[in-house]
Amino acid sequence: MTNTESAQQETIPSTAFKEWAVICRAITTGRQDIILRKGGIVEPGGSFQLLADDFYLLPTFVHQSKDHLIPSAQDLLITIDEDRPPEGTVEFRHKIHVTESFTISQPDELAALRPRHVWSDAIVNERFNRWEKNLHVIVVTVSPVTPVIQIPWDDSYGGCKSWITFNQTTQQASCLKQ
Repeated sequence: MTNTESAQQETIPSTAFKEWAVICRAITTGRQDIILRKGGIVEPGGSFQLLADDFYLLPTFVHQSKDHLIPSAQDLLITIDEDRPPEGTVEFRHKIHVTESFTISQPDELAALRPRHVWSDAIVNERFNRWEKNLHVIVVTVSPVTPVIQIPWDDSYGGCKSWITFNQTTQQASCLKQ
């Protein structure tokens, strides 16, 4: 094995952001360009922190419901199970780049965001009013990951948290920087 091949086989930590699969689909199809985040229950203080400006998108299939979406976006759920990876695996099909991040703390600021996301007003208001009256807004662009990265599922990826860290080869990581 050459030094170049050896370097490509090293493992490095990488970051992925967990979000409902239906919201991932909205982002990757251009129907949404922001992520609204309060923070996962198991995150320190229940508060969200932006850990990276470039990361993989990890679709989750728990808690999403058509009631959480505006009526014109409920069609995104019809075939959502087709996005599930094979049992026991995680797939990274898209990478995200953050172009802007800010926190809103006034309820009237939510109205300006309405055209940029598919969440229902009820779920956005519930998130805004939980714990403290604020919401993190992350403006994003999305790109496909080619080839798709597939890794084994690890129990540490579960739970109500925004971020996971996983190991990948340096060769796989090069697609995040492209």
